Amino acid sequence: MLEYSNRDMAAARTLRDEIRQALKAHERGERNDAMLRDIKVLCICIIHTIRDPYCQEKMCEVANHSDELFAIDQRSRRGRTQSSSIFRRRLILESLEAFDDRLRALETTRQHHHGPYGTNDEMLRVDLVE
Repeated sequence: MLEYSNRDMAAARTLRDEIRQALKAHERGERNDAMLRDIKVLCICIIHTIRDPYCQEKMCEVANHSDELFAIDQRSRRGRTQSSSIFRRRLILESLEAFDDRLRALETTRQHHHGPYGTNDEMLRVDLVE
């Protein structure tokens, strides 16, 4: 298993939150091509931050479902219905939830092996500072 620092975990969660914010904006009707690019870049950043295969798979799902979601928007502009937009957003949110579950599991495993600070060195530094 690869090691992830507290900073990696926090960065991944921040990026994930930005994806959720973009989805909420999309749901409110704020839709454009830049938003899709942003979501895909956020997914790529998470993939490079947390190199866990399951987490990477979930971020790929988010990117793929986002492509579909924005493709639905393009079709609906031409007079078709948006009924599957809700379904696609739900799939994205489910992938994000599975990603969250895995992050928590990785964090718990790391804390079990290294203590609450991540590594013995980090814990030592905190003890010396206090």
